[in-house]
Amino acid sequence: MYMPKKKATSHKIIHFEIPAKDPKKAMEFYSDAFGWSFSKWENPMVDYWFTKSGPKSSPGIEGAIARKESETDIVINTISVSDIDDVITKIKKYGGKITDEKHAIPGVGYLAYFKDLDGNMFGIMQDDPNTK
Repeated sequence: MYMPKKKATSHKIIHFEIPAKDPKKAMEFYSDAFGWSFSKWENPMVDYWFTKSGPKSSPGIEGAIARKESETDIVINTISVSDIDDVITKIKKYGGKITDEKHAIPGVGYLAYFKDLDGNMFGIMQDDPNTK
């Protein structure tokens, strides 16, 4: 078992995002294959549908379908963090690369994207409902 060199705050994956060229078809697929349901995020700036993939009492995370903007869009898992600036510093210090700098999502919090040592893409999210 690997243990961190020094005590670090533990963070969990809290959200996944699936890019889709045709979000309606993707939602039909996931509904038919897995029984998921979807609700549109009421944000006129983006095409984004949140999943409900099972009862809250079941283990697992929820996610979303997002309109695929380019062929390089991939499935992304997002990790919850309590201090995004601190985690960005650690990602850089330990060899990761920030690909999209921290930005505000009004009423939600702060989001940034990074690649790990093997080029795997992740998001990091700091909740802050007062974000403007």
